Amino acid sequence: MSSDEGMQRVFSGIQPDGELHLGNYLGAVRHWVGLQESYRCFFCIVDLHAMTLPWDPAALSETTLKTGALLLACGVDPARSILFVQSEVGEHPELAWVLSCVARMGELRRMVQFKEKSKGETESVGVGLFTYPVLQAADVLLYRAHAVPVGEDQRQHIELMRDLAVRFNSTFGDTFTVPQPLISPAGARIMSLDEPTQKMSKSSPRPGSKILLVDSPDTILKKVRSAVTDSGREVAAGDDKPALTNLLTIFSVVDGTDVPAVERRFAGSGYGAFKTALAEALIERLAPIRNRYGDLLADPAETRRLLSAGAARAAEVAGPTMDEVRARTGLVPRRSSGAAGVP
Repeated sequence: MSSDEGMQRVFSGIQPDGELHLGNYLGAVRHWVGLQESYRCFFCIVDLHAMTLPWDPAALSETTLKTGALLLACGVDPARSILFVQSEVGEHPELAWVLSCVARMGELRRMVQFKEKSKGETESVGVGLFTYPVLQAADVLLYRAHAVPVGEDQRQHIELMRDLAVRFNSTFGDTFTVPQPLISPAGARIMSLDEPTQKMSKSSPRPGSKILLVDSPDTILKKVRSAVTDSGREVAAGDDKPALTNLLTIFSVVDGTDVPAVERRFAGSGYGAFKTALAEALIERLAPIRNRYGDLLADPAETRRLLSAGAARAAEVAGPTMDEVRARTGLVPRRSSGAAGVP
């Protein structure tokens, strides 16, 4: 038994639908890195989820590899965590089908993110967009994860996967761990630089809305200086100052000090000095990530090897879970499990 077998398990996934940005890092990935100290971590690049909206095959392949490289550059350690690509482990869609037969249409219709992403065109979007919370549940339940680090906007999906786990266990016997959401209180929701009422998003077509982890120092400085601010000159957070509150939150997380301390530091200095200092702090924080990412991109075969090795380790956990699901639901055992299959 390996030393991490007795640890509780964490599962989290990220879509390869664009370059990772500051919100991804501060809200999620940096916490993933910290979780490696106390949990057995499963981190997944969920390329199947990226297919729920129209996609370009070549772009999907490229961004999947780049996302893997960036996660490694941010500090996800394949020696301490299992980092893999979702589609390399066939048990994910297999369990999703079983759970889709357990889920209820009404539950999926209530999913807020489906309503947002379908933009009211519920009759013309792909079925995958409607059912992807079931695949998301399969991702987590497959590894019997105890906790799922997510943003507040994903809490509804965690409740669905908990309901599916409880329903399956009640119907077919105790099989799945019922996961808990693990929501970070600080920096969990980084907003757009040019529209602070919107969350920073990979899908935004506006370059100035986000700081990418691979942006050059000059680009970071330009984007921060161009970030919108609120009326007045006081560097202070407040409900009536969403833009300053967002920038102060970013500074606080990057600098490791609380927002009131940042406010005191820049009291009376105006927006210009504050933005310059914020840009410098970001440049310093992101430089090691950008440099490591460059090294990994220079050797894509090594990144692919690490991801494939992670998929093999993930399958060692997912396979027995799926074998148990098959046995409990009356499905024919898989040939790979050593049992006789259908001729």
